[in-house]
Amino acid sequence: MSAKIGITCGGDHWQAADIRSVEEFGYHSFWTGEHIVYHRPILEAVTTLAWAAALTSRIKIGPATLLLPLRHPTMVAKQFSCLDVLSGGRVLLTVGVGGDYPREFAGCGVPINERGQRSTEAIEIMRQYWSGKRFDYKGKIFDLADVDMLPRPVNGTIPIWVSGRQEGPMRRAAKLGDGWHPYMYTADRCRDSFTQVKQFAREGGRELPADYVFACFIYVALDDDVAKARASGVKELSYRYDQDFAQLVEKYCAFGPPARITEYLAKYVEAGANYLILAPIMPPNDRRRHLERLAREVMPALDQIAPGRVS
Repeated sequence: MSAKIGITCGGDHWQAADIRSVEEFGYHSFWTGEHIVYHRPILEAVTTLAWAAALTSRIKIGPATLLLPLRHPTMVAKQFSCLDVLSGGRVLLTVGVGGDYPREFAGCGVPINERGQRSTEAIEIMRQYWSGKRFDYKGKIFDLADVDMLPRPVNGTIPIWVSGRQEGPMRRAAKLGDGWHPYMYTADRCRDSFTQVKQFAREGGRELPADYVFACFIYVALDDDVAKARASGVKELSYRYDQDFAQLVEKYCAFGPPARITEYLAKYVEAGANYLILAPIMPPNDRRRHLERLAREVMPALDQIAPGRVS
């Protein structure tokens, strides 16, 4: 079985035709980014996904990645269960702790040093809400008594992938997640993290299921001119992360013509990634053509590569 491939708009405002093209060209999912207070314009995730749900009918939709500690888990559970029902069971939920932009936590009135504990408790709480049963929950952060929630998600629950770059999120993914989703990782670091998550799960007495997702988020700048593609990658990533990526772009962005991009992405699949979320760097007025070419000239080659075994 080949790796699945999704496309993220990164929180940018895509036109309806651009979002529909993600489904039309055979990608598996549509994603959006997430920040509330940030240094650049970015759309709110749940609102954007509702827009995408209305424009599509088959593909999965989800945030990559929802900053879970910024919201109360009761509201997250309600928003995503409703989104799942309205979309016909098409929601995937990727969650992370954030923390790289402290002003965001201050703006939301959330202590930044609580973000890990809040995320762990929120995942536990959401799963109980989605069971449809009444429950009590007493944690270090959240204290709930005699609560329940309907309607339930279409398939009884919503898959939760844990995103991050450090050991804490890996342990959370191993214990509570349906998937592990690192970002800004090289293929080698992905391989190491996949193995580590599996080991953490074993240490906790959990055998990860066969359908456990090992994903990775990767920027892609498609252009036949390698130098031009590299320059586009540097410019876009520097803008998105508010730092100079001139010396980092090779580590975190696939750039160049289709064959070069395929070779770059293949390393992640061979490292064990069974799901790639691609963040295409492209002119806003030419997204449809760009997505069509990526689907036509890169995806077929990746479809021939079976994800490497994670031991």
